[in-house]
Amino acid sequence: MKKLTLLFCTLLAISYLGYSRPEYSILQSYGTKCSNCHVNIQGGGERTLGGWMSRNQTSIIDPSTIGIGKIYDFLQNTNQAWNGKITYGLDFRWEDARWGYQEVVQQRNPPLTDTVLSKPLRDNMIMQFDPYLSIKPFDFLELEGFYNFAYDIEQFKRYPGQQPYAFSIKVKPADYLPELRVGYFQPEIGTKWDDHSLLVRQVIGSSRSSLLIPDDYAEWGAELDYESIPWLGVGLGVFDSKVMKNLTLPDQTGSSIPVVSGNTSSLFFKLAFYPPEWIPGFTNFFGGYFMMNSPLKTDNGIYFANNYYAIGDLFFNIGMTDKFALMTEYMWSKKQDLRTTNNLSFELTYQPLDAAYVYARYEVGNTDYLPVSTSYHANQYVLGAKVFLLPYIALIPEYRVFDRANVPGYFAEWAFQLHIFY
Repeated sequence: MKKLTLLFCTLLAISYLGYSRPEYSILQSYGTKCSNCHVNIQGGGERTLGGWMSRNQTSIIDPSTIGIGKIYDFLQNTNQAWNGKITYGLDFRWEDARWGYQEVVQQRNPPLTDTVLSKPLRDNMIMQFDPYLSIKPFDFLELEGFYNFAYDIEQFKRYPGQQPYAFSIKVKPADYLPELRVGYFQPEIGTKWDDHSLLVRQVIGSSRSSLLIPDDYAEWGAELDYESIPWLGVGLGVFDSKVMKNLTLPDQTGSSIPVVSGNTSSLFFKLAFYPPEWIPGFTNFFGGYFMMNSPLKTDNGIYFANNYYAIGDLFFNIGMTDKFALMTEYMWSKKQDLRTTNNLSFELTYQPLDAAYVYARYEVGNTDYLPVSTSYHANQYVLGAKVFLLPYIALIPEYRVFDRANVPGYFAEWAFQLHIFY
C-alpha cells in the first residue's frame, strides 16, 4: 500500500513540458531576458534566430567524425525563411520512467490485470512533439503558435487541464512601446521550466500530489508587456479561467469542487529586474509574479469579492557565465477559507563543458487544508545532467527522491529523457 501511495504521488511529477531550462539565461552571455532567445517574452517554445544559433553547434560529438557532417551543414544554415519573416522550430521529448498506471491506462485494450496495475511499472512515452511556427508579415505584427502531437499519441497519459496547443497575435508598433499579445496561450506565472516536476507547481496531499497550475496551461486572454528598458520587465494580463477550472480541491464538506468557478477572469502581473553585471562575468535576475481570480464587484467602488484564488511567485537567480547558475523560487497560493500552499525550490547547476552540465535541486512543499486544520509536507531531491551528444540532440538522465512526511519511507527512481530540438 505504501508503494501505491508513493507511486500516486509521483504520477504528476514525471510530466515534462516543452520549455527551455531557465539557467541557460545565466550560463550564456546573450542577456538574461527570455526574449533574447525565444519568440515569446515569457520564454520557452520557439527560438529566435539568436536563440537557435546559441545551441546549434553545441555537442560532445563532432558530426563530421561520424559521417553526418553534410546533414548538419544543411541544418545549421538557418531557422528562418523569407528574409526572416517566417521562423520555425521543433521540440521532441521521449522519456523512460515509472508511471502510476491506475490513473492513465485503465482504458487500454486489452486492459492490464490487477496484479500488474498494483506494481510500479516502467514505461516510455512521447512527452512532447511540438512543431513551432511564427509569421511576421510586418515589423509590428507577428503570429505564432504550436501544436503538441504527443497529446494525441499518448492519449491515456493526459492531465487535468492539459492543452495540446497555443497561439497568439503580437502587436508592437515601435521598439520603445509595450507589446500587446492576444490569443490562447499561457499567462505569465512562475518560472518556466522544461518539466512540471518541481514542487513549487504542486499541491501536496494525503495520498498524492496534484497540480497548482495545469500542465501545458493555456487560456484565452490578452497580455501587455513592456521590456524596452534592458534592466526591466513588466507584464499585465487578463485571462479566462475555463481551463484552470479543471483543477479541483475539497471544500468544507470534503466534496471535490473546482479551484475557480470558470466564469471569472484571472488577472496576472509580472515585475522582473535584469541588472547589469556588477562583477565581471556574474549575472542575475529577480522578480515576481502574481495571479488573482475572483468575482469583481462595483457596488462600492471596484474590489475583489469573496471566494478568491491567488498565486504568488518570487524568484532570485544568479550565476557566472559558462560556470554555474543558482536558481531559487518561492511560490505560494491561497483558495479563500479552503487551502494554502507554500513551496520553495533551490537548484544549482555546474557546467564543466560547453556541451554538458550537471544540476542538483532541493525542494520543499507545504499544504494546509484550512477547514480541517490539516497540513501535509514533502521534500524532493533531484540529481540530473544534460549532455548534448550531437547538435540538437540531448540526453537527460535524472535521479529523484520524493519524501512525504506523512508516509513512512520514500520513493526514488531513475528517469531518462531524450530531447531533440531545432
